Amino acid sequence: MKAPQSAAVGIDLGGTGTRFAMISAGKVLARSEVATDALGAGTPAERVSRMSAVVTGMLPDGYRLGGVGIGASGPVLLPSGTISNPDTLPWFSDFDLVGMLAKELGAPVAIDNDAVAWALAERHFGAGRGCGRLLVVTLGTGIGVAFLDGGLPYRDRGGQHPECGHLPVDPRGPHCYCGLVGCWEMVASRLSLEARASSVTGTPDLAVAYDLLKAGHPVLEAVLVDYGHAVGRGLELLNVAYGPDRAVLAGSVSRFVPYFAPGMAKELGHRPGFSNDLEVVASALGAFGGAMGASVLGSTSASAAAAPLSNGDGDLLTEEEMPRLDAEPTGDLGAE
Repeated sequence: MKAPQSAAVGIDLGGTGTRFAMISAGKVLARSEVATDALGAGTPAERVSRMSAVVTGMLPDGYRLGGVGIGASGPVLLPSGTISNPDTLPWFSDFDLVGMLAKELGAPVAIDNDAVAWALAERHFGAGRGCGRLLVVTLGTGIGVAFLDGGLPYRDRGGQHPECGHLPVDPRGPHCYCGLVGCWEMVASRLSLEARASSVTGTPDLAVAYDLLKAGHPVLEAVLVDYGHAVGRGLELLNVAYGPDRAVLAGSVSRFVPYFAPGMAKELGHRPGFSNDLEVVASALGAFGGAMGASVLGSTSASAAAAPLSNGDGDLLTEEEMPRLDAEPTGDLGAE
């Protein structure tokens, strides 16, 4: 009898929706999407059981579950792996999601910030292949940022993932739930774009705005250019701080890049000696890019910097036991 092949599942745990992708040998075997509030109903044990059922329900015949990776809307407290995000991810905050899910599935589980998962997806499968210093910005319910240097995510001195979506970029902007005024995600997230576009379209449905832009709508085009300035202000701060080779804009807003690029470009680089010109590209991985990257965390080529990784008995693996990130990214990712 042929031995079952190993497959890894990535979970993109967002404030609005949660996406699952099962990947084996560079191929997408299955995908699924669930509303996060529905996934998070009931007790922590019920939430974990529901998440486990989605994962096991995706596993086709002839495959075994090799591991699970979670990219969560942060903060994700490392090395414990506890999500601490009562504002946009209350259902999965402040309990041992990693340990409980690993025990339920009997498989290793890793967790990191959702922006790190997106960055791993771009490095392994997308626009970041071959890029030594890669900056990835996810524009969704909030703003996530990850910087990979040689394939490893940058951490602060406490080993945590920096929450760069909370860089203050507009002193006259709205108050943020984090306590600051004018945070980047308050003026440049998808929610901000929805509010801006709805002033013209009458609805926060960005599909309506996208159709109008494709048909040509000068007033809405001006709104997008102004939004681009907001995106560019935060991006330029990161350009100065990190000096990336390339920046990838991902998330649900990335398809609007051609429309807000003119405003964004006005804020970027052009200051020799102070700031480098920055190549900015839109992600082409689609809505499941974050889940695809999270699968890297759950695979045998998971990052040594990803933490924590549970051994299936609910215990965290030591650093020596953790799988390592391949020196070179894997090949193209195709959907079956």
